[in-house]
Amino acid sequence: MLVPPAIPPLTPIDELIESLRTTPPPAAAPIERDIVYGMCTVGDAGRIHDKHLLAALGWTVGTRLDIRCRPDGAVLVHSTEYGETHVSANYNFRVPYRQRRIADLNVGDKVLLVAHPADQQLAIYPPPALHAVFGQPRNRAI
Repeated sequence: MLVPPAIPPLTPIDELIESLRTTPPPAAAPIERDIVYGMCTVGDAGRIHDKHLLAALGWTVGTRLDIRCRPDGAVLVHSTEYGETHVSANYNFRVPYRQRRIADLNVGDKVLLVAHPADQQLAIYPPPALHAVFGQPRNRAI
């Protein structure tokens, strides 16, 4: 077994200490600035509550919503004139049982919310949809 030689760094000690004191680089900004993200816990009867996201979408109390399930397990919510459900006075809306069953969305689940205000669309990603993306082990660079 070969042991690498212990060679001290050629950088002056002051520079090494200063590099440790600097703050970490800021987090990367999202690619699209018009996307709003949020998380919430699915409430009783499938209620989704995030006042910040609803305000970003411009959905006020009484806004009618159409809710559809995508094949990948995400739930899409659109503002429409003839929607089945609506935004309530508490700034939440209810995902009907049939859509929750199709998307495997259960009361108490934590969900990722992705709002696209320009398109008047909200995507709800339940745990099974997130597991499809993040659940597989990844190779880690060391």
